[in-house]
Amino acid sequence: MADFITSDHTSTQNNWSFSEMIEPGSANENRLIRLWNALTALPLVPASGYFVHREAARQSQLTSNVLFFFTVMVIALLPACFLAPGHSYFWLDLALAVASFFALVLNRKGHTLTAGILINLAGFLILTIALFTTVPFDETTLQGCDMYVIVELLAVSLLPMRSIFLVAVMSTLAILGTIVYMPHTAVLNADLHERLLIIIARPVGTLFLVAGVAYILASTMVKAIKRADHAEFIAQLQHEIAEHEHLIAEQKRELDAGIQQILQTHVAVANGSLRARAPLSHDNLLWQIARALNNLLVRYQRASKAEADLERVDQIVAYYVATIQQAEQKHQLPVLPFANTNIDPLIAALQGKTFGKTHLAQHASPEHVVPATSAESPHESFIPVSHLL
Repeated sequence: MADFITSDHTSTQNNWSFSEMIEPGSANENRLIRLWNALTALPLVPASGYFVHREAARQSQLTSNVLFFFTVMVIALLPACFLAPGHSYFWLDLALAVASFFALVLNRKGHTLTAGILINLAGFLILTIALFTTVPFDETTLQGCDMYVIVELLAVSLLPMRSIFLVAVMSTLAILGTIVYMPHTAVLNADLHERLLIIIARPVGTLFLVAGVAYILASTMVKAIKRADHAEFIAQLQHEIAEHEHLIAEQKRELDAGIQQILQTHVAVANGSLRARAPLSHDNLLWQIARALNNLLVRYQRASKAEADLERVDQIVAYYVATIQQAEQKHQLPVLPFANTNIDPLIAALQGKTFGKTHLAQHASPEHVVPATSAESPHESFIPVSHLL
């Protein structure tokens, strides 16, 4: 049974972690079983791994456990086979033990299905050879046909479930072949003449009974495992949904906090604090918005300062115009004080000097012509600054 899986869902504890729900029995395995699986099977895949990989690892460990008991049985039969008349049974049993080791090696490398096919073919062929090489065929050897049940159990455990019926049919043909074609003892011949159907019905009936019961049990377990896998998948989804909801809640709290900080920055700027900035870090969801807002606030602060400077210049220019007009009325040179503005260098260059006539360049347009008064006195060559404005 290729998709056979072992799981433990009988615990009623409510404080399991998610990883314990996914792999509930891994911590309770026998130390010897863990060591055996580490040597002969694929390692278990974490619960966060892909489902296909986890199932492949579980099937590999199932094959390893089945082959453990089968190999122990085969090795235990070696002394009995060696002491049996003739040594053919011993060599056949030894060959089956070697096939078991090869199957374990294949299973360790990940070829689980190949290992199952190898051990089933080896078991069937060696048992069939042992029956057909026993001459004359007696009633004791006929009882050995019951060992085909072992091959059926291997098939239902290591191969797809329906293969058990193929093994049952092939075993039946082998049994019929031994009864029909093998030379029998006189006692067996007499029994076959008297009770042929009964002698055939016992091993054949046993084979198909075991095949049917094993198939039903395996099918029931597969359905239960599928339901467990479905429940496991639902539990995983619930865990992921819970984590997603927790992440959404954290992001919402972060967004709310960031929005409040941005609103506080807006309020501070509206109240005149142009140095206020949105204090959001790079890992914040609103970092891009806060960065754009801070850049805007920097430009707004510069624009506000420039506007204030321009307004002060306008006030100083108005004061200078008034001072110049008063000086004109008194026929005096105007004295303009410094005002700590951008026009202070111009005032420094003009202090104590008068203006001469302005000569227009040939490319100057008429609207840029500044009118000049007639110079009737040394002071009348002065052009009022108000005319220049």
